[in-house]
Amino acid sequence: MSQLKNNDPLGQALIDEWKGVRKEKLWTDAPNFAPEEFPVSYLMRSYRDMPLIEKELLQKSQGRILDVGAASGSHSLYLQEQGFEITALEISPLACELMQLRGIHSIECCDLWTYKPDELFDTVLLVMNGLGLAGTLNELPKFLEKVRSWLRPNGQILFDSSDVSYLYDPGYFPEDRYFGEFRYRFRYGAVLSSTFPWVFVDPKSLQEVLEKVGGEWKDKLKGDHYDYGGVIRFHE
Repeated sequence: MSQLKNNDPLGQALIDEWKGVRKEKLWTDAPNFAPEEFPVSYLMRSYRDMPLIEKELLQKSQGRILDVGAASGSHSLYLQEQGFEITALEISPLACELMQLRGIHSIECCDLWTYKPDELFDTVLLVMNGLGLAGTLNELPKFLEKVRSWLRPNGQILFDSSDVSYLYDPGYFPEDRYFGEFRYRFRYGAVLSSTFPWVFVDPKSLQEVLEKVGGEWKDKLKGDHYDYGGVIRFHE
């Protein structure tokens, strides 16, 4: 656990933000792109400060809920306050410590690929580009099947993603990968994470993947900046 904590810039930034002692910026590095500041305080937002698409998704929550990639736990905390039974799933040990400090009751600190719940869920949250946890477009079917294994019959996934085709000039998509695939690492002061894959899935590609895995995209939502979301249900 201590080794993970030493390699946990996101979690350290969140803890420092919570304690009011954060002096460093949290950066994301990606090949071929300039470093970008990651808005730490934004992860601590209240429901009032969430974008409309997130608010709409949270209002569709039902039953027993799993919040995947919960980070600081803002979505979990809001739904817990509404009386829902919710579990926050997060790999960052320090982020999990923060969620405990914030009062979240049920926290699972582990890799989603190894997670096996004791009881199934009615709703799984993949909010704030949660589909990106699949890593690559080729891994998205496997990822969705994994999430499906956590759901009760007639359960639902609440998700959002972004179509990042706007980042490229028309006709100049990468030739070596799907255009929505990136590799990132977090940097916070002297603390540097390992590089990890992340995917932003465009609506057409998502629809094609859902057809392969027997899923259906319902209640389609559209955000203000190339983001979109909705509800995924699987044919039983």
